[in-house]
Parts: sequence; structure tokens; C-alpha cells
Amino acid sequence: MTEAALTGLKPSLAIREVLRDTGKLYRSLFGRTVLTGLIVFAVVALFETIASTAVVFLSLIGTALVQGALVQAVADEHNSRPQSSIGDLYRSAWQRAGRLVGVSLLTGIGVGIGLLLLVVPGVILFTRWSLAVPVVMLEGLGPRAAMKRSTALVKGHGWAVFRVLLNVTILAGLSSLAIQLLLVKVFGSAHAKFGLWASLSIAGAITTPYAAHALSVVYYRLTDPDRPLLPEPQSRWQSIWHQREQHSDTSSSSS
Repeated sequence: MTEAALTGLKPSLAIREVLRDTGKLYRSLFGRTVLTGLIVFAVVALFETIASTAVVFLSLIGTALVQGALVQAVADEHNSRPQSSIGDLYRSAWQRAGRLVGVSLLTGIGVGIGLLLLVVPGVILFTRWSLAVPVVMLEGLGPRAAMKRSTALVKGHGWAVFRVLLNVTILAGLSSLAIQLLLVKVFGSAHAKFGLWASLSIAGAITTPYAAHALSVVYYRLTDPDRPLLPEPQSRWQSIWHQREQHSDTSSSSS
């Protein structure tokens, strides 16, 4: 059973609410998470640009590390912790690098085979295993255990999770394509290779955080539905009242 079932609370995966929270996270963490992705995607795109064929495994490792770092960034925000530096985010992801790469590889192979066979099985597996990366980062499970845990979390919410994935994938895909086409056109044929490198790096850095944040939103809504994803900011009067209480307690103790 999921945490929501244990507490008796029903998670809300209404598409508008999930996309709203995803947008809040994206705006709140924009600079940090885009730079986090850019550092790795720039290196991966460089190899993809100069190599005769795409460096698939390098791309897999780089994307897995970026996703892990982005999950950690959202966890800091969700738990009201000071935001980790980009170096610390990657150190957290690196500690689970083997598991992140393993789960990305296994899910990629499984979904790919499912899509090749009848399409529908691939879509089902993609939905069931969509939370495997957050599970690896936040619960420390291995690849196979994370895939089983993701399946358990999604169970009973498959259609809602699929709708989120579909919306986020379409939005991120179209945005990535638009950015790439724009930058390639800006740099023109005279700087074709540089334009390709820049377009791949920037498109990945801008769109990947949005998709990763959406998965974090779904994960927390399924595991911790009674708690807001982002801490509610204190109002001005709440802040003043809190300061007065602290001052009162200090005065009482000194007397």
C-alpha cells in the first residue's frame, strides 16, 4: 500500500493542479536548475556534435545525473532546506549514479521493446516506471526495486499519471524543437556545428527541468498528499506575530 492509502487520504493528480505546481517549481528554481542541466548537456552535446554517431551511453549517463540532481533540488525546496549548491546536487546524484544509470537503462530497454511490439505495452510500462528516478534518489532503492516501487505508487492512478506524462512530454518536446530550430537558424550554415551544439545544450537545459519537476510533483502527491509541495510563505502578520512571541519568550527567560 502507498502512504496515501495508509493515511486514508486520496492523492489529487488533477492535471491542472499538477501542471500548476510544476510551473511554480520551474519558476522558483529556474536559474539554478537550468544551469545545473546546462553544465552536463553542454558536454554531452559537444560529443554528439563532433562524433560521427550520437554517443548514446554518454547521453544516458548525463541525463540520469541531471535528473537525479533536479530531484534533489526539489527535495530541498519541499523540505524547506537551504538550497544546495550545484556541486552538492551533483554529489548527491553521483552517490547514486550506478542506480540512476541502471534504472534509466532498464526502463529504456523495457519501454522500447514494448513500443516496438504493440505500442500500448510500451506506454503502460512508461507510465508505471515513470517515478523510478525520484524513488532512487529519495528512497535509495536499486533499479529493480525502484521500478517495482514506482509501479506500486502509480497503481490505481495510471490514467492520471499518463495524462501528466503526455502533457509534459508534448510541451517539453515542442519547446525543445522550437529552441533548436531557432538557434540553428540564428547561427546559420556558416556556424552549423556551433549552432547544433548550442541548440542541443540550451534546449536540454531549459526543457529537462520542467519534465523532471513534473515527476517530483506526482511523486510527492502520491506519497505525501497531506503536505503542500512548496511551503506556504508566511504572511506579514504571521511573521510579526512570530517575532513578538520570540521576543516575549526571550524577555520572560531573562527575567
